[in-house]
Amino acid sequence: MSTAKTDILFTLGEAEQGSRDWPDYLQYGFEPSDELALIALIGDKSLHGAAGDSMDVWVPLHAWRTLGQLRSEKAVMPLIELFEVLVDDDWALHELPTVMGMIGSVAIEPLGDYITQATHDEFARATAMAGLSEIVKQHPSLRSKVLEHYRHYIQQADNSASTLNGLLVSYLLDIDAKELIDDMRDLFNRQCVDITCAGDIEDVEMALGLRLERSTPKPVFIEDFDASPPDTSPRVRPDTDDVVELVDYYLDHHGGDVAILGASELDGYFAAIACAPQMIPPSLWMPALWGGEAYSPHWEKAEDAQEFNELIMTFYNYVIEDMNADKYQAMYLVGEVKGKHYTIVDDWCDGFLRGVNLWGPLSPTDTSALEAALEPVRLFATERGFGELADLHDDDIEQRQQLIEPAVHKLFSHFFEQRQAHTQPIIRDPERVGRNDPCPCGSGKKYKKCCLH
Repeated sequence: MSTAKTDILFTLGEAEQGSRDWPDYLQYGFEPSDELALIALIGDKSLHGAAGDSMDVWVPLHAWRTLGQLRSEKAVMPLIELFEVLVDDDWALHELPTVMGMIGSVAIEPLGDYITQATHDEFARATAMAGLSEIVKQHPSLRSKVLEHYRHYIQQADNSASTLNGLLVSYLLDIDAKELIDDMRDLFNRQCVDITCAGDIEDVEMALGLRLERSTPKPVFIEDFDASPPDTSPRVRPDTDDVVELVDYYLDHHGGDVAILGASELDGYFAAIACAPQMIPPSLWMPALWGGEAYSPHWEKAEDAQEFNELIMTFYNYVIEDMNADKYQAMYLVGEVKGKHYTIVDDWCDGFLRGVNLWGPLSPTDTSALEAALEPVRLFATERGFGELADLHDDDIEQRQQLIEPAVHKLFSHFFEQRQAHTQPIIRDPERVGRNDPCPCGSGKKYKKCCLH
């Protein structure tokens, strides 16, 4: 749907990235009677899918900016529907929250409802959360109404969506939400917040001016650029063709404190990736096994890098094939104390939880399935679990270890029909920073946990 007036948007071309100094679109004579034509443009799939060198791809962006300047109440739901459509479009993730802030009060209820719906993509929900924060920034009188929606989300927060919860905390810091500090403390106590987004609870309290200094040591963020660099002390490569032994060598030789450090942990990591409801590509899980892009090794020899990549893909394929053939057996460690052998599942469980952190958002039904599978895993990989184990006898501990593999196989079966490749992202700028790439601001964090929002 185009009119003589909206035709002007086809001539404006590329926008300035990252700037909030938008042109005055109302100078072109736009008024409320143009809202339907503008709404049609933001939802036009042919424009979103325009070739990368076509200026038409910028038209929806100019249209949603115009709707924001018109404070268009009619545009709220069509704009919210774009969150899922444009979830891989970083321009949309930056600008749609700003537009929601411009529209104001009428957007609060639908945004508040959206963030509680686990069926939506994690970054789509994050966009809605950012929209609520923008409303507070642009309309301070609406603060209490917005905070109630944030509180409602926290009370039923998706414990598996740690990145989403971490981003939520960052949005609350943006609006100095001291009123929700008890709710945030509860969220952190549930161990479902990715602290690489905004820090741990003590960092949050300091940012809000509620404490002057830490009472515990600062945590080592997985992607904190100040963390200790990997230990690259020389070690002789074992003279063997054994995949497991060689993987152990490379992980130990090139990995730091934030990396996967052994084959057992790697096996659990790949088991979680195999169970995921959708394919997780090597481009995502490979950097994550080192602790992030910043900790990926700087290989001295190209042949070492090639050998490691071949080994790791072989290991990965073993796990995937065994899972698909229903013959997977977890690679636990075995310890010996006074002549008695003990099964050690802790490293494997750490790796499994690490792999689950790469999953996307889940529906309530799928979340329940995941939580059931993680119950025996968390017992051997969290402080709360270790506390429970301290009161158990060896036989009881062994019984709980034996619950892990059946739970994992059940989880794999639950998501069997859902596994499929991700859809291709909409691309405006072929040179834009990937959300899993290091942030160009130099923080050392991934872009998605830093300047993307």
